[in-house]
Amino acid sequence: MDKDEIYRALEGEFAATFIKELIPGILHNFANPLNGIMGRSKLLQRRIDENVKKMEELYPDAAAGMMEELQRIKTDIRAVSQESEFFFEMFRDVAGKFYALATKGDDHINISQLLAAEMRFANFYLDFKHEIKKDIQLDKDMPDFKGCMADLSMAFWRIIRFSMARALASRLKEFYIKTEHDNKYISVFIKSSGDALPPAEITALMDNLNADSLNASGAVNDQGVLLSLMLFNKYQARINIFSEENFTIISIGLPYRVEKTKKREI
Repeated sequence: MDKDEIYRALEGEFAATFIKELIPGILHNFANPLNGIMGRSKLLQRRIDENVKKMEELYPDAAAGMMEELQRIKTDIRAVSQESEFFFEMFRDVAGKFYALATKGDDHINISQLLAAEMRFANFYLDFKHEIKKDIQLDKDMPDFKGCMADLSMAFWRIIRFSMARALASRLKEFYIKTEHDNKYISVFIKSSGDALPPAEITALMDNLNADSLNASGAVNDQGVLLSLMLFNKYQARINIFSEENFTIISIGLPYRVEKTKKREI
């Protein structure tokens, strides 16, 4: 083996430990000091307010002379507190994603909440955060769906990533996601700007999906997208892909009340 082959082999072993072993430890080690920073910043903000108030009562002349400087200190402490809360929100988004990927058993999942978390995580792709116009419409009254959190998190991430890449490459740079439900299905619509997908590619993708085959080729039929749809297929999902003018729409309907059948309806 040459040097590059050795490195790639070791890199693969490192990557294999990342989600299950390394990330939980990293998040745990970050959480303790972060919680400490947040607690201390709030405590410091409360103490400075209390001490300024006491100074104003006991030494009004001194307080008046120092008011501008005291106000700057209060503003700085408030800013530290706000930034630590903002950092905690980002930390929670990252932690939520990796905890979702590690949750292998079946559970009752709110798809709207899952996708809200996926969209917050997607903002860590800076091009997506800053260059894409996003329209997010999530059903707040979504019933729970019974499934594996890791399955759904990984599959939705890959479809979102595919649509994100298409939107970034387009002139309009628009991305849209919507959830809704009826008395049988939870429906997810992911829409992105870009050239219409050729009907032949969509047909080939659906044929591979129906055949449960990885014999994929072409722009849409990359293995990651096909694998994601195959995973949804295991939940008897209704899957449809179609184009409207300068947009491509992927719709996924997950049955949450009817009993799963052996053959998926298209």
